[in-house]
Amino acid sequence: MGSAPQITGVYTAIVTPFTKDGQIDWGAYDKLLQLQAQAEVDGVVVTGTTGESPTLSVDEKVSLYRRARAFLPSSVKVMAGTGGNDTKQSVELSRLAQDAGVDSLLIVTPPYNKPTREGLYAHYEAIGKSVRIPLCLYHVPSRTGQKLSPEDLAFLCSLPQVTAVKEASADLCLFSKAVSLTRGQADYLSGDDFTFLPTLAVGGQGVISVVTNIFPRAFVQLTRAWRRGDTAAALAIHQAMFPLIECLFLESNPGPAKYILASQSLIQDSLRLPLVSVQPGTAKRLNECHETTKQKLQALGALA
Repeated sequence: MGSAPQITGVYTAIVTPFTKDGQIDWGAYDKLLQLQAQAEVDGVVVTGTTGESPTLSVDEKVSLYRRARAFLPSSVKVMAGTGGNDTKQSVELSRLAQDAGVDSLLIVTPPYNKPTREGLYAHYEAIGKSVRIPLCLYHVPSRTGQKLSPEDLAFLCSLPQVTAVKEASADLCLFSKAVSLTRGQADYLSGDDFTFLPTLAVGGQGVISVVTNIFPRAFVQLTRAWRRGDTAAALAIHQAMFPLIECLFLESNPGPAKYILASQSLIQDSLRLPLVSVQPGTAKRLNECHETTKQKLQALGALA
């Protein structure tokens, strides 16, 4: 990894709040950023999957980057989701994100066109050479339709620009082997909230999380407990959070997360098509699970 800044700890894949007419709600965005700063997360990911990146224009994305970097303290890093299945467009957006002041870039393995390993290498190399900030490779087979092997990931991490991997296959065997094969060339972060604690046990260095939109402090506390060797405390927080994590994926992300944030009057329950608000049955389960989780975390002292 050389002298490149490390990408470790708790990063929140922040939602993009919209008004009822589908415009970005900047006041709500500031509230969400403030919540993350107060919780002392290590970073936020702007315009990732949870941020509904496919429905955002380039101008909107750049504005979100600039706002986040200007609003947040320097202790909270800003990672911009700038990957896609067109290398030229990814390069252009990555440069704009760098100019907007972000600290790193989240680059998904190109969806739909399924490049070979050599094509992936050339894709990441082109983006990396176009900027001066580190890249986090995003491996999410359920969305891209392409599952890489640990050997593939280690090959891509040989690029000096790739200093971290968001590994979201939910495959602990793959994660563990990839960490071993990469041999310190990149830090691995869990891309699935429910595998965060297990991945720490096999060499993971953090998480890019959805649930921390709602309870950011809890995962910060879990991380600190793990680092000081208090595995019992870390496990208790994991177990308290797990039912809510499951509920957040009853329907397509970020619908459930946005519903809960709206119920707290932080944002409006508004998504851009083709995503829609959660169904009534899901809403009922989310309400119940959110309240139960809040009570458990309060008992554990994981909200303060």
